[in-house]
Amino acid sequence: MNLGQVNIFRKFLSKFKEIISQKYRREVLSEIICDEVSKLGNIKKNNKIKILDYGSGYNPVLIKNVINKLSNKFKESSFEACCYDFYTDDHLKLLNKNKNIIFKKIDDLEDSDHYDFCLIIDVLHHIGINDDEKISKLIKKLKLKSRFIIIKDHFQFGFFSNLLLIIMDFFSNYGDGTKIPKIYFNINAYEKLIFKNNLSEIKRINNIKYYKWYWPFINNEKFQFISILK
Repeated sequence: MNLGQVNIFRKFLSKFKEIISQKYRREVLSEIICDEVSKLGNIKKNNKIKILDYGSGYNPVLIKNVINKLSNKFKESSFEACCYDFYTDDHLKLLNKNKNIIFKKIDDLEDSDHYDFCLIIDVLHHIGINDDEKISKLIKKLKLKSRFIIIKDHFQFGFFSNLLLIIMDFFSNYGDGTKIPKIYFNINAYEKLIFKNNLSEIKRINNIKYYKWYWPFINNEKFQFISILK
């Protein structure tokens, strides 16, 4: 395919993933995140809860859902999010329209702000599971900036599950130009990462279906997990 055909195909995939899965997935994820923030945040009247969303993406509906749900549930408290990704100036002009959600370039992560929660949602496998040092360096940085870290990612259990996850990532991310991974965490590798970075796992949620019933292969509960860390 030439460049024009590639761009058309990517736009088609972006629209296709929204139709088949993304709205439902985001709703499930935002409910879980709000529930965990509600439990751990010690939210009281007039509290301000700050959330760091690392790798929030170019269509950051998830964090908007989270902030809206929390604001509606705890009307006497305030909730703010700061979102980091590989944004250009043009992206930032389009995205920075909500006073409670601020979008910044990834290089601005060096600021001194501190947060109650850090979200890393389906990001680590795109960095590269084999690049243990790069992932650990990032986690150490985010750990210093946050009371709690919430990681959502994938587990593979062999060749077939790894292939299914690659296919799923292709349909979900190729349209946005995101790098498609070749390998995903297994349980042992993830637990080594936690131990290496001196994190304590408070809870692991791995019994949730993020897609509707008509996607039986990719909807395997074993492939998806959320890890709550301190």
